[in-house]
Amino acid sequence: MKPETMKALQDWLHGRNYTLEQAGASLLLKYRGQERAVITPPDRYQVKNVDMNFNEWVEFNKCIRNIRHYLNAQS
Repeated sequence: MKPETMKALQDWLHGRNYTLEQAGASLLLKYRGQERAVITPPDRYQVKNVDMNFNEWVEFNKCIRNIRHYLNAQS
């Protein structure tokens, strides 16, 4: 998926129990309310919680990839 809008990205993330919130210039990626990463455009990613099983890690990486696609489409 290459989301074109923030709404499309948030809907896609919501389907995977993730949310994306704006916090000043950064975006907060949360999983079921727990902060997983802080994304600072254009290309800074700070992972907050690395205690994940393999399947959770795969889903997390899909989320990061799609956030990156969205940010690239906006620039």
